[in-house]
Amino acid sequence: MPKYLIQFVQQHPSFRIFELESVAKIFNINVEYNPNDLDVLESLDPSIESPFLYVNIPSDEDVKKICSRAVLIKQVISVWAENKNLKGILEDINSNYDKKFLSNYLVDKTYRIEVDGYGTKYTQPKKLEMMLKISESPLWDNGKVVMKPTDESNHIVWTIQTDFGVERQGMVRNDSLEPRIIFFGQRVARGNRDDIIRFNLQERKYLGTTSMDPELSLVSANMGLVKKGDFMLDPFVGTGSFIIVSSHFGAQTVGCDIDMKAMRKQEECNLETNFADYGLSSHLMGTVLCDNSCPPWRTIPMFDSIITDPPYGVRAGAKKVGYKDNRRNRDIPEECKVGHVPQYIEYKVPDVMADLLELAAKTLVIGGRLVYWLPTSPDYKETDLPRHPCLRLITASCLQILTNRWGRRLVIMEKTINYNDEIHHKSKLTQDDLGQIDPQHKDLRQIVFWKAMGSSEKSLRKEKKKENHKNIDYINERKKINNSDNNNNSNNNNENTDNTKII
Repeated sequence: MPKYLIQFVQQHPSFRIFELESVAKIFNINVEYNPNDLDVLESLDPSIESPFLYVNIPSDEDVKKICSRAVLIKQVISVWAENKNLKGILEDINSNYDKKFLSNYLVDKTYRIEVDGYGTKYTQPKKLEMMLKISESPLWDNGKVVMKPTDESNHIVWTIQTDFGVERQGMVRNDSLEPRIIFFGQRVARGNRDDIIRFNLQERKYLGTTSMDPELSLVSANMGLVKKGDFMLDPFVGTGSFIIVSSHFGAQTVGCDIDMKAMRKQEECNLETNFADYGLSSHLMGTVLCDNSCPPWRTIPMFDSIITDPPYGVRAGAKKVGYKDNRRNRDIPEECKVGHVPQYIEYKVPDVMADLLELAAKTLVIGGRLVYWLPTSPDYKETDLPRHPCLRLITASCLQILTNRWGRRLVIMEKTINYNDEIHHKSKLTQDDLGQIDPQHKDLRQIVFWKAMGSSEKSLRKEKKKENHKNIDYINERKKINNSDNNNNSNNNNENTDNTKII
C-alpha cells in the first residue's frame, strides 16, 4: 500500500488515532501504521511530541474519504523527500527520481508551492527564499504556477513542511537553528476543518451553558461511526449539539431530556430552530420529554449509535422523577394528570452512568456504539468506569484536561451481544460486572469546587467570621438578659422600700 504522512492538528493528542481508525472503519478502509510511533504522536513531553504520523492507505481516493470526515487531521502528504535541510531535500529529489519522470510530471498541469512550519511561522520573504533553494530540479521544467486554480483535478499543491517541535517555539527566528526534519511532497487532501466553522457556537441561535463545542461534537460523531441512514439517540440532548452534527452526516436523530427548558425555552427559538437554520430539519425525528432512569423505549435493538454528554452535577445537576423526603407520596387525581409536573430528585452521577449503559445494552444494534463523556480527576483508575456484559470497552484514554483538578474522558463502547433481561438486568449483576467501584466522579462537585467547600484559607476565614458573629450575638443577648434582670431587681427593691414606709 502507498505510504502517506498525516499531519494532525496540535490539540487533543489522545483523540487523534482513535478518530482516524473510526473514520477508516466508517468507509471500510484499511489503515496501517507502526504502533511504536504512537508514543511520539500522543506524548505530552514537548521534547519528543510530534503531530506527524506515517500510515499506509490503499489509495489517494481513500485518503480523501478519510479527510472528508476527520476533523483532527490538518493535511495528508505524499512525501517525495525528507531531510534535515533543504539542500538535502533537493539532492534526494534529483537522485531518487528519474530525470525524465521529473521533467514530464507537471506537463499540462498547474501547481503552487506552500511553506509551513510546525513550531514556527515564516515571513513571505523567508518562504520565497526556501522555495528558491529547491528550484534547481527538472521537476519545475514544465507546468504553470497558479495560486487559485479553476480546475482542481489538474492542480497540484506542493508543500515544504518543517518540524521544529513545540519546545522550541519562539526560538526559531535564529536562522542557525535547524529543524528536526523537513518534509517535501504533494498534498493529497486537507482535513474536515470547515465543519468546525460551519457549526460555530457563536453563530448558533439557540444555546445553553453546557452546549458542546463543534470540534468535539464532530469528533464524538466520528467515534460513534455515524453515517447516512443511521438512527442515532442522545438521551441527554440539552440544546442538541450531538444530534445536529449527526444529522449533518446523514443520520436520523432523536433527542431526550427531562428538562423541557433545555430543549425549548421559547416557542420561537428552540432546539428545532438550529436544525432549520442548518437545513437539517428533515433529519430530526423529534425530541422526547422523559426520565432516563425509566426510559420509554422498547427493549429491542433499534439505535445504531448513542452519543451523549451526561450531566455531571458541575454546571447542571442531574435530576430524575421521584418524591423528596419531606413530601408524601400521594396519588394524582384523575382531573390533574394532564399537565402534571412531577417532583424531581437528585440523580447521582454513578446512577446516571449505570442507567446509560443499561439503555445502550437494551436498545443498540449489534456493533452499535455508545459514546459518552465521563468526568474524571487525576485520581482516575480503571475501576471508575461503568461496565456492562453486553458492551465492550474500546477506549477511555481520550482525555480532555479542563483544569489541574479535573477533566473529562470520551468513552467509546461497542455492543457485542444482545440483552437478556433474565441475565443482564443490573439487579442481577455483581459490582465487578457493573464497574464504578468507589468511583472518584461520585463527588465530583466537591473536587471541582474545593475552594467553596471549606478547603481554602478564604473559606476558613469566612467560617471564623461567622463564628465570631455568633459569639457577638450571644454576648449581646446575654447583656439584654442581664439588663432585664437588673431592672426587675431594682423594681423589687423599690416595692420593698415603699412597703416599709407604709408599715
